Amino acid sequence: MKRRNKTIGWIIAAAGVMVILSLVLPTSFWWFILGVFLICVGISITRRC
Repeated sequence: MKRRNKTIGWIIAAAGVMVILSLVLPTSFWWFILGVFLICVGISITRRC
């Protein structure tokens, strides 16, 4: 249970950082970040399966 709360806390903190950065950075940057995120998720899924 403690590990789950820690993970949720990190997710909330990351979401807060994303909100602040979205106010400052241009739109094209966010498409790049989305692409990097999807590649990382795909790699992690293929390694676990």
